Amino acid sequence: KNQDARFTLIGTSVFWGTGSTLRFLLVAWVPAALLIMDNQTAANLSGVVAIGIALGAAAAARYVHLHTVNRALPAGLLIGVLIIAFAHITNLPGAVILLILIGACGGFYVVPLNALLQERGHQTVGSGHAIAVQNFFENFSMMLMVGIYVLMTGAGLSAVDAATGFGVLVTLAIGVLSWVRIRQAKSSAHLG
Repeated sequence: KNQDARFTLIGTSVFWGTGSTLRFLLVAWVPAALLIMDNQTAANLSGVVAIGIALGAAAAARYVHLHTVNRALPAGLLIGVLIIAFAHITNLPGAVILLILIGACGGFYVVPLNALLQERGHQTVGSGHAIAVQNFFENFSMMLMVGIYVLMTGAGLSAVDAATGFGVLVTLAIGVLSWVRIRQAKSSAHLG
């Protein structure tokens, strides 16, 4: 029933679903877009995303607080936009740069949302229950988003087209979530 908890629960779930799908996507995308056939490149590129997440998390810790959590929303939107751009890269240095940026936006987006979710969970149902519900929704989101990606590739979409479609899906999901969040904030401001 808590708006903040609902918002952050959905927001963090979209982030974790995106991350797990991006790992699958890289395995098919690397040989198709970069023409690299080894198994190491996709794994190394996943590590590059983690570097970006660490950088974004550090920036979020400095610039976003519980009362300014909406500052994280543009970074969330950029995740999807950058995935769309990433889908069309055909060189390794460009892919590395975009994946670092995707990770940085992800870290900047998810850390404040996670902090707010833990705070609201502690205030309402208790930390243990909040974490249990969070884990359920995040795992459900991972299965759902990976499933959508598998359906896209199963329908015959190329790795580049599936990555583009996935980026559009992420942009729309975080865009709708952001729109609802900002609308609720404006409604609360008018009532207050």
